[in-house]
Amino acid sequence: MPSILTLTAALTFPGLVAGVELGGDEAANSAVFETFCDSYERRVLDPAELPIAETSHVQIDCSGYDYMEAGRLAEFVFADGRLSHVWILVTEAEVDDLQIAFEDAYGQASVESEDFAAFFQINGTVRRDIPEALFYAEHVAPMFEAWFSNPQ
Repeated sequence: MPSILTLTAALTFPGLVAGVELGGDEAANSAVFETFCDSYERRVLDPAELPIAETSHVQIDCSGYDYMEAGRLAEFVFADGRLSHVWILVTEAEVDDLQIAFEDAYGQASVESEDFAAFFQINGTVRRDIPEALFYAEHVAPMFEAWFSNPQ
């Protein structure tokens, strides 16, 4: 069971809750789903849908994930058995405040456009085109950072 401090951080801090292991497998992250999701669903997807997946693409859709003082849909994406990234959906009206929270916590964005603000120092991004926070694992950072550095 997480501490009150951990739960408070989950509600207000613009990062991932303690216990999320980017790069880890589903078993390493299972306590997060049990603790921080009101409910969750595991979906196996065609690897062709995810360029970094060669053999498997699994997504855990976590409903009610506490993030920035609200229950959210968080999508935990596993490529070839490793947690590659997490999308946390927010509303369009919240994106400006989310970016301010990122800047307050992490400093200036590494790259910014009208569609996103990417914070390479924490492997995170605030997206405006699809209102969400994105956090990605170190092993996929080159792919995400290349895309954010040269969006097409």
